[in-house]
Amino acid sequence: MTQNLHPQKRANVVIVIPTYWTWGSKRLDGPVETIYDHPTPLDGPSTLPRLLDSLAKLEGPPFGVLVLTAAVHPDLEDAAAQRVEALIRPYRQHFPIAQFAASDLRLLRGRVAAAGFDPAMVALHNYASVRNCQLIVPHLLGSQVVVALDDDEVVEPNYLRIATEFVSEERPGIGGFYLDRHGGLLLPEGGPTGNPFLDKNILMNQATRALQATPGRLVSTPVVLGGNMVFHRSLWERVSFDPYITRGEDIDYLINACLQGLEFFFDKELTITHLPPEAYGSLPYAKLTQDVVRFIYERGKLLAAQEQPEFAPLEPRALDPYPGQLLRDDAPAWALEALQRLATPEAVARCGSPKEIVAAAERRAHEAPPRYFEFAARWPYLVEAIGQDTGLRDRLLACFESNPLP
Repeated sequence: MTQNLHPQKRANVVIVIPTYWTWGSKRLDGPVETIYDHPTPLDGPSTLPRLLDSLAKLEGPPFGVLVLTAAVHPDLEDAAAQRVEALIRPYRQHFPIAQFAASDLRLLRGRVAAAGFDPAMVALHNYASVRNCQLIVPHLLGSQVVVALDDDEVVEPNYLRIATEFVSEERPGIGGFYLDRHGGLLLPEGGPTGNPFLDKNILMNQATRALQATPGRLVSTPVVLGGNMVFHRSLWERVSFDPYITRGEDIDYLINACLQGLEFFFDKELTITHLPPEAYGSLPYAKLTQDVVRFIYERGKLLAAQEQPEFAPLEPRALDPYPGQLLRDDAPAWALEALQRLATPEAVARCGSPKEIVAAAERRAHEAPPRYFEFAARWPYLVEAIGQDTGLRDRLLACFESNPLP
């Protein structure tokens, strides 16, 4: 990667930043295979330098930075990697920084296959798969701690000192708050409807207030936010992200850890400032559809886990108020009612009818969890095998040290 991340001189702490890219203005109708919330147009302004500027001011332990580059379509991957390389190059004078992109993934997949595992276990094609690369690449490089940030955030100079203060084998997973651009913690709320799918922001704010009201700085939590998470090596050696969840992979990871008897903690002093692009957002019906698929899948996973003796029991009420209120047995009925309230002819034509969406979500919630359980059982062995592959480590370091641009 750079000399500070050489196997003999590596940083124990790696800050990992996923960045997502889409077609530029010359090809607005380019093909899309993977949908992300607000990918950066290839020829548009990126929020990544703003975050890297804030990292240049960090105090605390030595660290390296790994940028994971994902694109909405394979035809865009090489151009996105070149754009990211140009963005990160000036920061090499401030801290070790490298990119992991499609060409590096092909190398990693080859070695994964050679070790006897399905190469599809590592990917850069959805949020959860990107997050798994966020864990496995630092593991390969011998790191002990991963700090997960997103590219539309900024941090204060003391952020890394706080992030690494408590993480350990005893507290292997730690999360923190998001602040908005005005320094606020809470999401905007509408009037309560009595439907948990429509009252999601209210439930999320209830969870935030409950964390604030719990005595102490470091508290047990039912919720974490993917752009402000800290992982100890002992956690990711056992627990993977679920590649079959469509979104919400952060809370899902907490649930995966709980199913293995591991607890996440929330550090009330660990904050980032979230500055998403102004264009962020989508139609309410489409966003609700994504939530319906996500939470019905999560409910299906909890039900299926009850039949898996290797998992600890986890009841939805243990995750109250959020996400637990969305994981009850009546979730499909609430989801159907919520979709019916927001349905318009245009939205239904684009996303499907409420009944079709809920039925498809329930089918997926029945079919996909067993595939995740198989993935989860293989994950520790994959991590162990990759961690012992010194040849792969050296080859990736050589790739990171090369410069693809003239």
